[in-house]
Amino acid sequence: MTGTPMAADTTPSPRDLRAVKEAATWYARLSSETATPDDHQAWCHWLASDAAHRAAWGKVEQVCRQMGRLPGSIARPTLAPAKAARRAVLRNIGLVAGVGATSWLGWRTLPWEGWTADYRSAVGERRDIRLADGSSMLMDTDTAVDVSFDAQARILELRSGAILVSTHPDPAATPRPFLVRTRQGTATALGTRYTVKTEDGWTRVAVLEKSVRIEPAQGQGAVVVHAGQQARFSRDTVEAPKPNDMTTASWTRGNLVVLDMPLGELAAELGRYRRGGLGCDADVAHLRVSGSFPLDNTDQALAALTQGFPVKTAGVLGYWTRLVAR
Repeated sequence: MTGTPMAADTTPSPRDLRAVKEAATWYARLSSETATPDDHQAWCHWLASDAAHRAAWGKVEQVCRQMGRLPGSIARPTLAPAKAARRAVLRNIGLVAGVGATSWLGWRTLPWEGWTADYRSAVGERRDIRLADGSSMLMDTDTAVDVSFDAQARILELRSGAILVSTHPDPAATPRPFLVRTRQGTATALGTRYTVKTEDGWTRVAVLEKSVRIEPAQGQGAVVVHAGQQARFSRDTVEAPKPNDMTTASWTRGNLVVLDMPLGELAAELGRYRRGGLGCDADVAHLRVSGSFPLDNTDQALAALTQGFPVKTAGVLGYWTRLVAR
């Protein structure tokens, strides 16, 4: 295959470990009811003082965006002591006190898992990879993929993110199946072009050409999705296929096209393409949005939102941005 896989890290450096622990501490402090303006100013200085601090804060933000899956006592740190909130964040990235090289597996989950993948794309990057069999893979932002081609099968292990796969007839004497595997199951190409995206507990497949066979990891039987259709599946079920529309795979064209999407969901999706955090206040998150937004310039996308809706952006040091009521 063309291109060189990014080198896999084998262990986080002491500097990285220290920065993440400090970031979790700051998260807990700023989330507590006793946080003061002086705390906020001190956090700003900490964030600006070191690139490692900014990277660590971004990782903690990614974990916190998944807090909805945790018990309420963790998801709402303002209701818990700061120390407990800090440990909740650290626990969800595998970095409790005393962590060492033996806890490196914890870094391979949630936001850290891409560090050891065969191929990965940076936040805001789309990366085109030519595979050994002539097939191609377009990686969306912040995506991690392992590639395993052997005598029996051609497998792409999608750890996180999204990919567009364009399959090529197998040059091997005995044709091997081509499949994309996620935590939820497999999507096997039946001579096709299709996208696969990991979501919270689900995988979404959109078929652009030919068809794809979806098999949940723990489900009964398989479902074939045809060109012009998309379907979402979990580990034990496949939702009924529905038609593709103009929003389907729009990221492959460099735009995020949305139809009647809540602003909160749009902010979360745009945030995948933006370094640093992007959030939305609850009092404007319900606003419905339709439009096309450039993924290579999220500042332009935010400017369009502030012009078309009663919202404005509030930011800290150009790193953390929120959409708030105007």
